[in-house]
Amino acid sequence: MPSRKSAEREPTSHGVSQFLYAIVESSTAVQWGIIMSDLPQSHALVPTGNGYPAPLPTPITLGGVNEPIPLYSGAIDFTQDNTTFRAHTNIRLEWLPTPRIRFIVPEVPAEVTPNLGSVALRLDDGTAIERASINGLNHSSHPDGYKAGLSGLIRGQVIRQTDPAVAHVLFLLPNFEAPVGKAVELPMNGWRAARLSLIGAGWKITLDDVEQLKDVAAVLQRSSGYAITQIGRLEREDGKPFSAEEATAILDALGWYTSFACGRWTAPYLPHGYDATGNQVWQIWDTRRVVPYRVRVSWLDSCHCEHFETPFPRFLALWQNDAWEEVVRLAIHWYVEANAQAGSIEGAIVLTQTAFEMLSSFILVEQECWLAAEPCEKLPAADRIRLLLRWAGIPTDVPADLIALVKLAKSYEEFMLNKRPDTASAMTTIRNTITHPTRKNREKFGKHSGEARRDAWTLGLWALELCLLRLFNYNGTYACRIRQRWVGEVEQVPWVPQNQS
Repeated sequence: MPSRKSAEREPTSHGVSQFLYAIVESSTAVQWGIIMSDLPQSHALVPTGNGYPAPLPTPITLGGVNEPIPLYSGAIDFTQDNTTFRAHTNIRLEWLPTPRIRFIVPEVPAEVTPNLGSVALRLDDGTAIERASINGLNHSSHPDGYKAGLSGLIRGQVIRQTDPAVAHVLFLLPNFEAPVGKAVELPMNGWRAARLSLIGAGWKITLDDVEQLKDVAAVLQRSSGYAITQIGRLEREDGKPFSAEEATAILDALGWYTSFACGRWTAPYLPHGYDATGNQVWQIWDTRRVVPYRVRVSWLDSCHCEHFETPFPRFLALWQNDAWEEVVRLAIHWYVEANAQAGSIEGAIVLTQTAFEMLSSFILVEQECWLAAEPCEKLPAADRIRLLLRWAGIPTDVPADLIALVKLAKSYEEFMLNKRPDTASAMTTIRNTITHPTRKNREKFGKHSGEARRDAWTLGLWALELCLLRLFNYNGTYACRIRQRWVGEVEQVPWVPQNQS
């Protein structure tokens, strides 16, 4: 069995628990699979001789943790200030200090004197890159003469070479802690639990752990940084071709969903499009929001792949709805930033309640018509949040596990609702001492212990992730952040009776 882990109410509480690699079930026992594969790469998601599908191939050579990923090496035409020169250039995705597409020219022609600033590039295959800039020049003298080199950044999206319709796309996903998935093949008729599937709105996304995930995860947990953790495949359920623009839109949505799932910013990188015969016809260079690895608590349990797979269809349906897309985007943004303690504990408390107020206004006024706009605006924030929690089916009592917050709630008369501590009142009262720093509120704030503030932060995140899961029509189990728990120990979402799912 997996070792027992305690989910403390701190960001570092899960430790290695979120990286459970290849826990697989056989007819006789639960065993640990070996993360390795020497199988021929294949784009087809079909069972192999032993009944398990082959792992997804990598569309490009991967580096180790924090190592750049080479994208191009060859001659490039540079144009700057009406001057054009040709030079051998290396282009790569660099992770540090932040993800970026960088070009490096070891030596420019002797007759050329480039300047810092904007420059246009044209690759040998005809790909034009208009948004680029030189930000580094170096000069050196050698026995054989003077040499000059340069480096710079490529900005925006680059589609190389053309943009025809494709049958499927392979992409990379960095810094994602995937739950244990379904079986894929290993050599010698072995297998590992490394595959996840997301299906929604006519699209199918497959995610496989990278071959050396165990080693990659160990380095990330030890030293942080960036590394590719999953290979992904995007395709239509009906098998019809699609464009790079369509692929980009779905992968953008996937980035927000995976960030919500692991409580930390991550997103797909370097999509490669393939035609029906398996030939690569384009690749996309760009950078998306991903942060250095750090353990974050979320609602996703490492032992339950259904936590990740089940909410996706409704998420994607809302994402593709013009009325809902911005609301979902903002709510996830504030959730992830609050989970990272943006602005410390106090700033994170404010962020979660900003999300609650937005959701209450949109859901209760614009969607469910529980309230008219003007009366809603006049309601205290606690009342709006309380109504939102009731709509979602989330209990409004302060959970007894949050001992410091319960104690603080009972000490203030305004926290009381029917002589019981109330979640909405507790959260908003603490928030008000932060956002309205009158002398009275500053005095109150000074009396709040660090544990009470941490409890308020935990409570807000717990309620916010449940509100989002409710939006995504999720009726299963989840990892509850407010309780001490083992990895694999989950509970039913509160709006569904315990004996139903």
